[in-house]
Amino acid sequence: MSLHAEQFFTTVLPHHLDGSVVGDVLYAQAPDQGIRLAIDFYETIHQHTYGGLRLSVIHPETGRLDTAILSFADHGTYRARDLRNGTRPGTSGYATIRDFPRDENHRPWAGGDFTTLADAVHRYARVWGIPAPEPAARRAPRTAAPVAAPSPVRGAAARAR
Repeated sequence: MSLHAEQFFTTVLPHHLDGSVVGDVLYAQAPDQGIRLAIDFYETIHQHTYGGLRLSVIHPETGRLDTAILSFADHGTYRARDLRNGTRPGTSGYATIRDFPRDENHRPWAGGDFTTLADAVHRYARVWGIPAPEPAARRAPRTAAPVAAPSPVRGAAARAR
């Protein structure tokens, strides 16, 4: 594989986690807990085609505690590239990267916007006690969803409409 994982995890993914890249995997560790976070590219059912990042939390004694897949499609990573190329959801190549043998300078992940994906990685890491930067400033302020009033029937909550 020539995914250039070290370059991706240390320079491309915004506000990278402190850790070490071994092969194609970034390993970060929670202080004083022994828990490790392993992040690598998630391969789709098509060989050499990747659809996102796989995050695995590993305990040194009990093994894997949790795994999450963060897809490029769900985080809009390649939205601009796919619009420019006319690639639509559900078609081959949409929101994926391919690692076919090419020249040494080829970076399959080039052209992506990793801001939203990086925020999701950092939220996941913080849940497990792994130091991660705070999310980037939001583009638009969030508004609170309306809270349903209690129902007079047995104190159950009313359905929001």
